[in-house]
Amino acid sequence: MTCASGNSNKNTISEVLSNKKAIVLIPILLIFCLAIYISCNSPENTNESKTNSNTDIKNQDLRMEQGKALAAQHCQSCHMLPDPSLLDKENWQVALAMMGPRLGIYYHNDNAYKIYTDIDQSFYPSEPSMSSMDWQKILDYYTAEAPSVMPPQKRTESIKRQLPFFSLELPSQLFYRKGNTASYIKIDTSVKPRRIFVNRSVSNTLFLLNEKLQVMDSVVTDGPIVDIDFKEDKLVACKIGSNLFGNNARVGSLLRIQKSNFKVVQSLFDTLARPVQITSADINGDGKNDYLISEFGNVTGSLFWMENKGHDKYSRHNIRAMAGATHTVIQDYNHDGLPDIWALFAQGEEGIFLFTNKGKGLFDEKELIRFPPTYGSSFFELNDFNHDGSVDIVYTCGDRGDGINQLKPYHGVYVFLNNGKNIFSKEYFFPVNGCIKAMARDFDKDGDLDIAVIGFFTDNQQPEEGFIYLENKGNFHFQPYSLPLKTNFKKATTMDVGDLDGDGKQDIIIGHGFIGNNAMDDKKPLFIVLKNRF
Repeated sequence: MTCASGNSNKNTISEVLSNKKAIVLIPILLIFCLAIYISCNSPENTNESKTNSNTDIKNQDLRMEQGKALAAQHCQSCHMLPDPSLLDKENWQVALAMMGPRLGIYYHNDNAYKIYTDIDQSFYPSEPSMSSMDWQKILDYYTAEAPSVMPPQKRTESIKRQLPFFSLELPSQLFYRKGNTASYIKIDTSVKPRRIFVNRSVSNTLFLLNEKLQVMDSVVTDGPIVDIDFKEDKLVACKIGSNLFGNNARVGSLLRIQKSNFKVVQSLFDTLARPVQITSADINGDGKNDYLISEFGNVTGSLFWMENKGHDKYSRHNIRAMAGATHTVIQDYNHDGLPDIWALFAQGEEGIFLFTNKGKGLFDEKELIRFPPTYGSSFFELNDFNHDGSVDIVYTCGDRGDGINQLKPYHGVYVFLNNGKNIFSKEYFFPVNGCIKAMARDFDKDGDLDIAVIGFFTDNQQPEEGFIYLENKGNFHFQPYSLPLKTNFKKATTMDVGDLDGDGKQDIIIGHGFIGNNAMDDKKPLFIVLKNRF
């Protein structure tokens, strides 16, 4: 018992000593951990962390400033410098990939950029205009500053789905089919009774109709007709090419069509790069009709005139050898007896230009209004909205056929007022997705200009944008109307205005447009007529 009792005392002492060591070690460990914590969180280390963070922010800001400066240096060498807010982040990557080859950049980050192989390769630079590092800075700038999602449209007035001032007239079943697209439509008021020209692009058929929408004649060509000049004894029709899609082929032409039997009798000019408008005028004052041609093209094109040398001989003269010539108006604006040219260019340097005729076929060029390259300029008209004797401009933008399928809140119809010195300022804007054309007329005969508007690249969720009528209420306040809800007409490619029935009122005729898969479409009319009932 004594031995057993002695061993028990020894164990107790050993445990106590061991516990005392632990008691001593625990504070030491706590002090050591506290020292490490204090060391890691000392003001010096905190400041170092903040310094690193501030340095990162400064480097990022510097990189953005460098990207912005590089964009200003390189991206506006061909067009107006676009702001990052004009596209969302995803679509800026698409747009810049398209622009890279034009700056001599064909590969970046193991990605090969697309180039056109069906054009003269001298179009592209043989050397890059900047280093890969600088190009990345531009990419970073636009994708960082761009919105993730584009903002919605801003409308001050809602669109009423009714047309109380017009009655809707539809063509016969002959003109109903899937995938219907009208590439051209015109009310010919040069004859009585009136007549209508309309071209169905899918069959390349140009129809001639009377004022009751009955077919009088037709002619089939080998490509869509997009414009006709009526000044000669023969119609001169503008064939854009083999189809309406963007390409670099030079298969457009001007066709002479006999009025008496409505047959193509001659190809006047061939090998044109997607011509979209033809106008005859005596450009050089020699008493002979010349031709002004808007050659929209794709990456290449031109605004030019063909000088009539007599005996069907012509000589070409470029006015502006750039793609995107969309629409022109010939007008002697300075009253010197020489025809001047107002022209709208899309593609690249988008804007409205005035070419002042200096005689002998020479022109001075002035860009009156510039637009960013994302606008997709589509049409303009000259009108006097404020009755001050100076021409104002109705302008539309909304073309989305450039590979960037982005709805843009700045697409729509604009009115620019002239201060009397051809300096224009924006007075009015109404948003229309995919806006393609607008025509201003005093439809209700109250002394001011109303506006008829069509959209082609519209938002499928907003079918009312296919046609909008803006009734002028005064002081640039317009009430928008659209086709009634049950109207089987969603998108439009072309439109014309004229007094179809001879009652002194301006009627509207609209050509249908189609995008998509024919199998998913139902039959729609090639065109509709809105008879003025004011």
